[in-house]
Amino acid sequence: MRECGKTAYELVKEACYVLGKDRRAFHYSEVIKYIRTYYPECKYKNNTIYLHLRGLSKNIESSKKHHPSLYRRAFLLYLGRGYFKLAEHVKAGEKEAIEKPHIESLDPEAIAKEVMEKFLGVKLEKKRLNIFGKYKEFDLVNIEKGIVGDVKYFKFKGSTPSAEFSNISEYIWLMEKLEKSSGRKWRKLIVGMGNRETFEKYAKLYGPWLGDLEIYFIDNNKKLWNIRRPDLGI
Repeated sequence: MRECGKTAYELVKEACYVLGKDRRAFHYSEVIKYIRTYYPECKYKNNTIYLHLRGLSKNIESSKKHHPSLYRRAFLLYLGRGYFKLAEHVKAGEKEAIEKPHIESLDPEAIAKEVMEKFLGVKLEKKRLNIFGKYKEFDLVNIEKGIVGDVKYFKFKGSTPSAEFSNISEYIWLMEKLEKSSGRKWRKLIVGMGNRETFEKYAKLYGPWLGDLEIYFIDNNKKLWNIRRPDLGI
């Protein structure tokens, strides 16, 4: 055990260089586990550690704006799906990924917020909402206008994306509980990114049970597609 007199940046950097040796990629959960194991007195929350990882990634361009002090010291490459790699270990063929990051690297939630704010004509924010005394965070919220939504980025391309379907269903259930808890009607949204087919399959399979839920998809060019819009007969 080691005394925790280090900053979050110092802890994350140490963990990354230990886990990333031999050019291996590592998951953010490994970084958290390393810090919790060797620095049990550490007071930093898991979310703080994860935000540091993203802020220290050279190919997450949104970090330039949201975490400039971290981005100036960036030494990681974000590979997607929660995996990172030391940038100094990037092979020549991977350099393009840094110069031209894919949509996930650019932060799906930030992109969805930008696109949906323009589409809906209102400001949206990530916010924790009270549901029968317990709080749950949603990615796209405007309390005044009664809008609640969540962003889902799925890359799975198998025939039955059961884990992805369960995740979507969980948030739809929470939105329905929010309506009952708050005693008001909300405009409920699921905004998908990654593999469009997953969201189309979900809408087709569970459509009769989804009520007035709206499902959208944002492609790699930031174009918005209607997957499910009951008000439009879709």
